[in-house]
Amino acid sequence: MFARIRAVRRRPADLAAEEIRVGGLFFDVANDEAVVAGVRLDLVRRELRVLATLVKRRGRTVLRETLEHAVYGFDDEVQSNTLDSHVSRLRRKLAEAGAGVEIHAIRGVGYLLKAAS
Repeated sequence: MFARIRAVRRRPADLAAEEIRVGGLFFDVANDEAVVAGVRLDLVRRELRVLATLVKRRGRTVLRETLEHAVYGFDDEVQSNTLDSHVSRLRRKLAEAGAGVEIHAIRGVGYLLKAAS
């Protein structure tokens, strides 16, 4: 029991948090829900996985490979532009909802989520 408590206390605060806020976006980690202005965003499963991965690492570049594994797993065949399509739709939905966040492509590396400036 004490080992479990110590392990939880060593986790970064944002991974242990129930809800993460970036700009006007609230992400409920426990329930995998994204909410803007009190309205739950209608995201498909793969868009939600992309967003969850980016939100948990907000302000840091997330490798493309990391996102692909989070979204598709290790056994799925992934076309080179499939992840880009999910990110594009996610950007549009976040902008339409007024989330106040930006997803930046880091060419040849991955993506970065941050509050809009």
